[in-house]
Amino acid sequence: MLQKASSVLIILPDITRKSGACFFLKELIDRIESYGKSFSIIFAVGTHRQLTVKEEREILTDEIYEKYSHHIIDHDPDDTENMTYYGKTKHTTPVLLNNAYFNHDTIIPIASVSYHYFAGFGGARKMILPGIASRKSAINNHKLALDDRRMGRHPSACTGNIKQNPVHDDIVEAVMIARAGKNFFAINTILNENGEVVDVEGGDLFISHIKACERLKELTKVEVSDKYDVVICSCGGFPKDINMIQAQKSIDRVKNIVHEGGKIIFFAECGDGYGNETFENFFDYPSASEMVKKLFDEYRINRQTAFNLRNITEHFECYLYSCFDEKDSKRMGFRKINDTGKINDFLKEGERAAFVPNASLVYFENG
Repeated sequence: MLQKASSVLIILPDITRKSGACFFLKELIDRIESYGKSFSIIFAVGTHRQLTVKEEREILTDEIYEKYSHHIIDHDPDDTENMTYYGKTKHTTPVLLNNAYFNHDTIIPIASVSYHYFAGFGGARKMILPGIASRKSAINNHKLALDDRRMGRHPSACTGNIKQNPVHDDIVEAVMIARAGKNFFAINTILNENGEVVDVEGGDLFISHIKACERLKELTKVEVSDKYDVVICSCGGFPKDINMIQAQKSIDRVKNIVHEGGKIIFFAECGDGYGNETFENFFDYPSASEMVKKLFDEYRINRQTAFNLRNITEHFECYLYSCFDEKDSKRMGFRKINDTGKINDFLKEGERAAFVPNASLVYFENG
């Protein structure tokens, strides 16, 4: 593929997601240069904030940053003048991508395949949309996770599922629309709790992703015969708990193994706080029922994330050990924990309890 390439675009996730690329990126670049090919690097920030230089160094390693920082192309989801339009999906999602995609014929998206609470799984295909797409593209795609007939989440837009998942299907269709004239070599990694690569699937953008999803489930599936009264869980550390937008994916992971009204004791540092103002301000609505009405009336990215979290904190007795103060914890529906030594006070004799130290890495199946 590199022999035939004119120019190569490497797409990497932003600081909110590890990919394991630091272990093999130097070798990949050496291989590209050995064929005398030009290349660029773009970070798939999607609708997240821009990266700092420190974060770019952390993702690339200091060595690669020092040598190749001039190869980095920025992505701004609101800068549509620097994007190319390819068409619309059947769900009217505009396929509007950073010009870097248009200007390179060979695309190497790199990402870890992990569980996503409405896209089913993360992975290399999401590095294109929403990764380097416009904000409008991302909004339209994410909105497909909602079902107006149910006035809530689409039943197929859930963790660990891509079958008839409207969000996943829309991403696949969008990439197919923009695929003409492009050669892909996707690198889908599977990481352990230390961020080390334990498996990888490479090659076709879609086949490698499906194989990696299947492998992830093989490695992480846990069968639960009966629900628990108490679940103590953690995101597994940075960057999974960089902010509450990212952290809530982990509490979402354990909700199905807890009895209705049961206790969830959640550890999430959230050094960046809520994550953004859209997410934060949506907690001005005091209930999930009011949130969902506003969502269908005026959808915005991360409002849905707040709605998802509010649904959880309304259905369970949720406690939070975090950087958030008591006021903000309560605003999201949590009871603030300041002293971990008091956790035993929440445990009653005879209750079934589970400890999930890396909730983002586990897929629960109820027996």
